[in-house]
Amino acid sequence: MSEAPSPSIAPGSQPAQEAPRRARGRPRKPISAAAPSTDPAAPRRRGRKIGFRLPTFAQLDELTLEDFSFVRGIYNGMEPRDSFLRFYANIHFDVQGVASVPHGLSLTARFKQLEARILAAAASSAVQRLQQHAQTLAAELPEQASDQAQRRGLEELFAEWANNLPEDMYSESELPERFKEYLADNAIKVTTQQGNEVSRAAMIERKVKALNELQTALAYRPRQDAATSIWLATPVRAALERLQIYTLGQLVRYISATGRNWHRSISRLGEVRATRLQAWLEDHAATLGHIERSSIGWAAHKPLISKLSALQRAPEVAVLKYQGSEGVATPDTTQIVQRAGIAPLELLRVPPELDGSQGLYRVAAPNHFGARDDMQAITIWLSTFLRAGKQRTFEAYRREVERFYIWCMQEARVALASVSTAHAIGYQQFLAKIPHSYVGQARVTREDPRWRPWRGQLTARSQTYALTVLKVLMEALVKAGYLSGNAFAALKSSATLDQAMDTSRSLNAGDIEWVRQALAQRESSHAKISEHDQDVPAPSPALGAARARRLKFILNILLTTGLRLDELAKARASDMYPAQGSPDVPAEGHLLRVVGKGKRVRTVFISPAVHQLMLDHHADVERVITETHGASSQKLLAFRVERPMVGALTKAPSPAGAPSQTTANTTSQSHALGLQGIYRTLKAFFRAAANRELRRATTAKIEVERRLKKAGAAAQAERYAALALEAKRLDHDRAMWQRRARISTHWLRHTFAKEVLRTNPSDSGLKLAQQLLGHASITTTAVYAKQDDTAKVKAARLVFPDGI
Repeated sequence: MSEAPSPSIAPGSQPAQEAPRRARGRPRKPISAAAPSTDPAAPRRRGRKIGFRLPTFAQLDELTLEDFSFVRGIYNGMEPRDSFLRFYANIHFDVQGVASVPHGLSLTARFKQLEARILAAAASSAVQRLQQHAQTLAAELPEQASDQAQRRGLEELFAEWANNLPEDMYSESELPERFKEYLADNAIKVTTQQGNEVSRAAMIERKVKALNELQTALAYRPRQDAATSIWLATPVRAALERLQIYTLGQLVRYISATGRNWHRSISRLGEVRATRLQAWLEDHAATLGHIERSSIGWAAHKPLISKLSALQRAPEVAVLKYQGSEGVATPDTTQIVQRAGIAPLELLRVPPELDGSQGLYRVAAPNHFGARDDMQAITIWLSTFLRAGKQRTFEAYRREVERFYIWCMQEARVALASVSTAHAIGYQQFLAKIPHSYVGQARVTREDPRWRPWRGQLTARSQTYALTVLKVLMEALVKAGYLSGNAFAALKSSATLDQAMDTSRSLNAGDIEWVRQALAQRESSHAKISEHDQDVPAPSPALGAARARRLKFILNILLTTGLRLDELAKARASDMYPAQGSPDVPAEGHLLRVVGKGKRVRTVFISPAVHQLMLDHHADVERVITETHGASSQKLLAFRVERPMVGALTKAPSPAGAPSQTTANTTSQSHALGLQGIYRTLKAFFRAAANRELRRATTAKIEVERRLKKAGAAAQAERYAALALEAKRLDHDRAMWQRRARISTHWLRHTFAKEVLRTNPSDSGLKLAQQLLGHASITTTAVYAKQDDTAKVKAARLVFPDGI
């Protein structure tokens, strides 16, 4: 397997006469035939001599797969040069990495030599079957008839036969079949050349089959335990041994772990030779194993960007695909690249020894999931929530399951099917103090290598929730017949938790008044919310006013109906109908049919004022679509047919090359503003309005602290006390603005629930609140009946106000 030497230029061979002078410039110097100067004072030429090549592979006497492939290629009709380029390119190459092909006569000699060596090896074998294959290879091929002679013989015979047929006796499609019958009935042989052609093709096919059998038995293959000194040249072998690499298997594992630049740590092994050596290893992956490219060292360096862009998350990054006839849910591996180590569930590469197929607690009988390993069992269980439309539950459960599965792979080194109660206790202790290496600080997408499963330490309530999800997972696997027991069933939590809902996340009277003023200020100024608004920045005051009206509509419908964010994003005006009144109470407003959490259907009341806000907003959307796409566009028709409650206000199409919005932000078909679009629009409004006041309060606090320090140094007691009270008041204001900056869409739902119970304090009000909120249990609704701290303080003051 030594490389064919590249032709070198001899230093001798001076031409018979000096080259003629050129028309312009200095004359060319003649090539001297003298030997290189030995004068120590003479300057020494730098670099290697022309044609120098360092050998990469060792010289082998055995027949290799490349040898058999080269011979087989010529048997199948390939030109010798093409066959050499196809099968020897990774072994014989020059300094530029180009395949070094010998002369045509040398290729023919190589073919005959290899054919003779294969015949000799097969004939000397004690296996009779190999000896028979040797006889097949040694058989002479018949002379090859020319295509022109064969075609001429067939055409002449066919024309003579067809001319003697009655007119219209056979159709054009029947003639070929009738001609074959004519030849068979009259025992006519076409030509000797044609017979030779058929027998030659059959003989070549037999030779190729025999060569394949001989290759299986005689070809010398590189294996993982083979020493590098057998296959690689001495300089390469010595360089690898300096890195403690002695076998080909160790070399494959080193390349996999080091990455694309693995050759840089090996002296005298350049990129060209490293690429060819790596290609040769991949050609023999059947015996050496594949080179893994999942480590960070294989990631291509991304070019620098000149500006920051918003985080773009793949919309269906974790959607499970049903593939094959077995109906097993698996991640779509054609669109993702799996990797080892800390990775999301859909990108995690699980070692074969930890896949759970031979888990300690696996049930030997078939399971209802049809899962063969832990990953399939997890993905099938999670897919049941997706198929039921429970997207939020799927995301929450996937988060906890993938965290535990990563812990099993990285910390416990145990398969899910081998998890015991001791492992469950270990994970409980792990959650109490998560190592820093598992906590991510960067805001990145799931496929980013910097992604980490945790964003910080967990509270006691979050720890208990994580263990509860895993208990539900294990119980589902037990019921499906995949596991024999639930390792988390006996787990006890030491945390003292308040399971009540956090009703403080609602708007009080002061918050409502502040929101009203901030909204009025926005309407008057037509200013855009912030750069996080999901639409294109407003190019005109008219579009700014339309966005202000949309914001007012979103705030009012959430505050007056208690809709969840997902319910508002999916709501359609076509699901509304006029409210039916009674003789003493006339009908006003509309009712909206909502499919809520758990697929429970309820109706919510839309007041006439909110209904008018919706109509104004829809008129704005239609005007924007008409100005952008035309009055007869498909988008306008889709919006009028679907009529989403909240529409997108995009004045102009995105510029070429700009990233498109995900389906969570907008729905392009109906021009609806999606779930994330509504959420970020409201969050940006609250955050911008509150942060503006927070900055003012922070600036005032810094100034007060400066004067407070100065008053303390001057021993001005009264001024110091007044400034201290002012600093305390500013701290209270800053805490209030920080709280208001955290207001989200669910705060509005909590506010609606508390207002319903406040205005209807009887038991019937509790039942009405349950129906309006869409709660499955009235116990959940009863949580809102608890008074806030302000009411508790007022009530306590009435009890012995002056003491006893």
